[in-house]
Amino acid sequence: MKKIIYTILAVSVLAGSTSCVGSLDQYPHSTSTSNDVYTSAEGYQQVLSGIYAAFIQRISSVSSEARSQNYLRTLTMFQDCSTDSCDPIWLSGETLTDVNGLSWTASNMWCSAMYYHIYNIVAMCNDFISSASNEEFLSRLSESDRARVEEFKSEARFLRAYAYSHAIDFYNKMPFVTEADGVGSYIPQTYDRQQMFGFLVQELSEIAGTLDTDNYGHATRGAAYALLARIYLNGETWTGTPYYTECISACKEVLKDGYQLADNYSRLFNGDNHLRAMKGGEIIFTLACDGTYTTTWDATTFLVCGQVLDGYADAVNVYGNDGANAWNNLRARPQLADIFEYGDSRNLIIGTDRESNVDGSYSETDRSKDITAHDDATTGYRIYKWTNTTDSGEPASFCGEGGGADTDFPVLRLAEVYLTIGEAFLRGGEGVSRSEALGYVNEVRTRAFGSNSYNIGDSDFDLDFILAERLREFYLECIRRTDLIRFNRYTAGYNWQWKGNVQEGEDVDSKYRFLAIPEAEYSVNPNTQTINNELGF
Repeated sequence: MKKIIYTILAVSVLAGSTSCVGSLDQYPHSTSTSNDVYTSAEGYQQVLSGIYAAFIQRISSVSSEARSQNYLRTLTMFQDCSTDSCDPIWLSGETLTDVNGLSWTASNMWCSAMYYHIYNIVAMCNDFISSASNEEFLSRLSESDRARVEEFKSEARFLRAYAYSHAIDFYNKMPFVTEADGVGSYIPQTYDRQQMFGFLVQELSEIAGTLDTDNYGHATRGAAYALLARIYLNGETWTGTPYYTECISACKEVLKDGYQLADNYSRLFNGDNHLRAMKGGEIIFTLACDGTYTTTWDATTFLVCGQVLDGYADAVNVYGNDGANAWNNLRARPQLADIFEYGDSRNLIIGTDRESNVDGSYSETDRSKDITAHDDATTGYRIYKWTNTTDSGEPASFCGEGGGADTDFPVLRLAEVYLTIGEAFLRGGEGVSRSEALGYVNEVRTRAFGSNSYNIGDSDFDLDFILAERLREFYLECIRRTDLIRFNRYTAGYNWQWKGNVQEGEDVDSKYRFLAIPEAEYSVNPNTQTINNELGF
């Protein structure tokens, strides 16, 4: 089978909080127990697979209201649908108006969803790391199995760091719990961004050398350094101290592992994109999806099918959404549609409707680029970045009832490392020359245009160019909001259509650089109310 199958055992949703993080480490509500499961390396591996799966499937312990949407779908809503990248049509149907317009409160269900998904992953990882350090459990295993479990523990530490990287991004202060905090109800300690930054840097630095260099669908050495580079790049935003030289050093560690840019940009997001995550590929870390074994309406099924809007004949040939009707959800904002230059292969935007003619040909009519009204799928350009097609152009899997997309979600790619080196240099980082940094940026451009004809010169190599290039390269990949905040363009100074819930867009309160912690936390952790109050939520 081409995919890793994420099997969620009942015990794999370990410590998932059902309503609060006042007891982040609560024991699983399951007939299986740690004593039953952690009897072999395979048992540990199955539980670890459940943690990976929690990023792409709906988790029953995080399931009230919008929390039934999975981690990745919720992340997409904030990272892309609250920015100049993408506009969600289902505003009233999914209570997304406040996310789309940057006007949420502590009672917003999507804010609640993001918070509980992050801390559900943290809790699952904490339980696993604790069990993988439990000498009573480990004494049952052979030396070779103990070594395997030690590797699994490093992967769990990476996944916890990845979840906590979203916590430091979304919150000014946040609860902090590790496996060392034990079992029982208590009020977690509160970390500010400086403390969380220190934890993440130390954690990723420690585990990087313990991870494999090639392990599809799993955390690797390159993934640890690529995530570390992303954290260093945002370090000044989060802590006030620049870490751009450290960022470049982390990027250079990634480059040691032999990754290569893919020849074809669009194939990084199709149903065969796992082939770009193998040794020597571009994808450094991916969340593996399988339309047969990890069926879900979320994850990349949502990204693929959500892009399909009514009025495009034979859409299955473009999107590979076999068995699924148009979902009428995700469309391009005008700012995204306008950012591309002629000939850019990343411009996976369609500005037309299409009807079938009796002779088998098609007739196309222009769509309005402007989004004139919400809950109306007839305006706004179409996106077809995410597809469920194979490299040969066939549907990779069935996307109807009981199925889902085969398309993996690339979390970290080599193109990000290249553009990160360029930005870190421009912000004062040392370790590369200006010509080397520009060269990495132009490698991304050469792939985009198929030649070096559109490579930029030294005079164009500046931070404004980098911000625009990152939108062209990474739209709908869950990092745009973070980029805009790092460039001070998120809440004020730059507007896009429907920002602030007005069509022309307007500045919003600076507090919306952060998410509100759910009101439900106040009764179990009064510190969370204090955090919200300090920000004005």
